[in-house]
Amino acid sequence: MLNDKLFRAWVALLVLSAISTTVAIFIDRGKTAETGGWILAAAGAVILLLALLKGRIILSRYLGLEKTRFWRRGFNTALTVFALLLLGLYLAPAF
Repeated sequence: MLNDKLFRAWVALLVLSAISTTVAIFIDRGKTAETGGWILAAAGAVILLLALLKGRIILSRYLGLEKTRFWRRGFNTALTVFALLLLGLYLAPAF
């Protein structure tokens, strides 16, 4: 392969995208009156967590932040805070 790290990152992104798509399809097909709101909230949280993981992979592998501890930590902190803010906004109507 051209660059083994990039290839593994690409495969990881494909797998994480497939998992989030599977969760979304599973929840969409199972959406009935009996489905509890907590199941939908958990599915949304799982999809957001997978998006966070994909963002971290893109930042570290494709943008080369794996080589710099300071910038990687800063971007990971900002991305995690943003994901937690989005999770709070997503779950806010439930309370």
